[in-house]
Amino acid sequence: MNVSLPVVESHEEYEKKEKCGVFGIWGPKESAEICYQGIFAQQHRGQESAGIATTTGVDLNGHTGMGLVSQVFNPRMIKEELAGHAAIGHVRYSTTGSSKLCNAQPLLREYSMGPVAIAHNGNLVNASLLRSEYEAYGHIFQSTTDTEMIVHLLAKPSHVEKADPLLHVLQHLQGAFSLLFLFVDRIEACRDPWGIRPLAIGRTHDGHIASRARRALSTRLTRSTSAKSSPARSCGSTTTG
Repeated sequence: MNVSLPVVESHEEYEKKEKCGVFGIWGPKESAEICYQGIFAQQHRGQESAGIATTTGVDLNGHTGMGLVSQVFNPRMIKEELAGHAAIGHVRYSTTGSSKLCNAQPLLREYSMGPVAIAHNGNLVNASLLRSEYEAYGHIFQSTTDTEMIVHLLAKPSHVEKADPLLHVLQHLQGAFSLLFLFVDRIEACRDPWGIRPLAIGRTHDGHIASRARRALSTRLTRSTSAKSSPARSCGSTTTG
């Protein structure tokens, strides 16, 4: 019996795309340059798009683009347009949401508490349900990625009023994820309770706090510093409704 097998023109057709790379650093004046190196080193985790967001202490600036890290950024952009003392970066493979510019991260948005940038690795299994609920109340989404749902959760008035809004928002997320949030005055790093999308937090030789995605599933996110003593903060999370 003759059996005809499908011709595979490229391995990309069957490539499993479950990774993204995230990196963040707080403190040095050359934060964007260090962040560039951080996401460049994680290029294997995402080759569809790349982005960096920085803070000057007054406002956030960001740039995203389709393609490799070296194609999205140039030296002038890194040193001038993205100058700041803290930065988060992202390289993406599309898991939820198609491969297009509006889904490139970090997502940079403005809400009642000011600007925020989010870099996300993982999948939120309840994002579609939450999105449908928020769209029914008139919320307008600018992308098709599940990451944007987090901004809408942050911006909800009843969440903003909480003593710790971000921690409350995390309690609404279900799935495997690691997240970096860049605000004007701080970075917050979070991961799912099981560490399925693990995150490592450490310090550079100069003492600056840095965070990046890790391959090892046994990696734990530890509280390296408290919110009161430093602008860089780590958060725990749960998945209760």
